[in-house]
Amino acid sequence: MFVWNNFTNDARVTREAKTLQSHYDVTVIAKRENNERHIPLKQSYKEGYNAVRKHKTELPNFIVNRINNNKLKTIVLKHLPNAFLMMKMIQEGYKQDADIYHSHDLNTLIQGIACAKLRTDKRILIFDAHEVNTSRTNYKSGLVGAIEKFLIRFTDRTIVENETRATYHELLYGYRPMSLYNYSEYYDIDEVEAINLPLKYDKTFIYQGGLQEGRGLERLLRAFKAADIPANLLMVGDGKIRPQLEALTRSFNLQDKVTFTGRVPYESLRSYTKAAYAGFQILENVNFNHYSASSNKLYEYMMAHVPVIATNLLEIKNVVEKEGIGLIIKHDSEEELTDAIRKMFEDETMRNAMKERMKVSKEQYNWEKEKQKLLNLYHDLEVS
Repeated sequence: MFVWNNFTNDARVTREAKTLQSHYDVTVIAKRENNERHIPLKQSYKEGYNAVRKHKTELPNFIVNRINNNKLKTIVLKHLPNAFLMMKMIQEGYKQDADIYHSHDLNTLIQGIACAKLRTDKRILIFDAHEVNTSRTNYKSGLVGAIEKFLIRFTDRTIVENETRATYHELLYGYRPMSLYNYSEYYDIDEVEAINLPLKYDKTFIYQGGLQEGRGLERLLRAFKAADIPANLLMVGDGKIRPQLEALTRSFNLQDKVTFTGRVPYESLRSYTKAAYAGFQILENVNFNHYSASSNKLYEYMMAHVPVIATNLLEIKNVVEKEGIGLIIKHDSEEELTDAIRKMFEDETMRNAMKERMKVSKEQYNWEKEKQKLLNLYHDLEVS
């Protein structure tokens, strides 16, 4: 498997690796940035799969500083190191001599094609699209779409996150990929010990995920201030806009209510979820990638019996309303978000009923059921 991250917090790929390990020898080829030298280059996991990380080499500052042309500097700073890293990953992929290569997202598909198809004895190649690459924030949709359309011709199978995205993919490229929902692994939350943090209030609302644009997080802080309730807000995760969010927290004088944990190891995340009274999944409808998202965080909340406040995006809304496990608000309404926070805080009868329904819903929306689709796909490719 190829991933374009350090493979320390990638829940979806971790689940797939664990699942496949029961039938295959699995190696995940990942990357390591200069500021991640504490992460080992090679790692074996107790479940039996392995990770090999290739280090991304940056050019020395004394070379970069001599370049005055901005376009050339971008090439030297970003594109050249990435190209060298891709070559390292391809080299490692050939070394692994796998029967099946599995590329997670578009930025590892070239590596997969090189290892699986640019050889005399061609191998099987799976493209696992976690995102809608033709409609994402800060992506050039036309260029990315043209690249994806060309590259997927070399793949044997494509996986997408849900049926909405499968339909979209079919409209773009003329064939329907397999949907593989990013459900949480099934577990008993009663066997998990809640994290013990020095929080001020008894009730804790939680946001789990990247601190990125388009997640509704600045609106969340404004709404939490406006709700004016005696409760904590736990922000579990990290990302580019964390400094802005922390500054906004200070400007609202919410330091005694809002806690930023930073990135939490995947294996420890359940302890944080267990401590929550309610959770947020408030993606903004800024592109089709967000509109069609299923959201693994929704299912993590479900598995831990944590009712949700969620925005009215297609896949998320369908599950929350069908199962009766949370409150749905307009994605751009700060007023509705404020009201939902107050309602969830004040109406414990409603909240407890949602919690009980989650205990039933988790029996359907879990990885133990969904993973069979992945195993069947691998089996079908082997015998075809």
